Amino acid sequence: MNARNAVLYIGGALVLLAVIGAIYLEIIVQSRSTHDVWMVTQDVPAGAHFSTDNIRQVSLPDTGDVLSYYHGNPVTAHQRAGRALHAGHMLADDDLLGQEMVLVPVSFKDAPPLKNGDVIDVYTQFGTRTVQVGKSLMVESPNTIWVPAVDEPSWVTLQANSAPLFAVTSSGIGVPVNSGLGLPDAVSSLAGSVAGGDSGTTIGPPPPVIAVPTPTPTSAPTPTPRASPTR
Repeated sequence: MNARNAVLYIGGALVLLAVIGAIYLEIIVQSRSTHDVWMVTQDVPAGAHFSTDNIRQVSLPDTGDVLSYYHGNPVTAHQRAGRALHAGHMLADDDLLGQEMVLVPVSFKDAPPLKNGDVIDVYTQFGTRTVQVGKSLMVESPNTIWVPAVDEPSWVTLQANSAPLFAVTSSGIGVPVNSGLGLPDAVSSLAGSVAGGDSGTTIGPPPPVIAVPTPTPTSAPTPTPRASPTR
């Protein structure tokens, strides 16, 4: 082996060792790198305030994955849970309420049993149509719910005018969006669901009405008078 080849061989080996060393060093750095996140220490219902009683900050190894952990301080920022959270959960950005919320009183005309943390949709009767006025709202108590601050005047107006409100506990998944249903619309929609379901029941058009002709009364023949015989 001449001197030139020996230099090339040694240089290539040094470059390879340098690359391997850099990779190994990166692995060591990443394994020792951590970042702080907030962990839920006890079950938190939707709408509840975060405090040092239900969350605490912990350090997690940095795996290099892009995760949307919440990096602020939800306690000092007076943040609320956007949904029900369980102990051991790491707070992400979408676990917090994304807008200003206010607590408003409501009187439901009909609703299932409600408790703190339930998520509901709300409907009202407007003329002859039923209209959805609230979607995925959090319940504080059976008579108070959290609504966006910009909608506060509208909710107060509904309550002040004793508008009939109907609540439904719902995840919101699969619920269609519409501008309101009248009674004929609701009947037609439900009939269509039944017809397209597993029951096999089909609803056809009503049978045609067959007109039965009314018999025309006939008048009795008028007797012809006979001439009396002449005597």
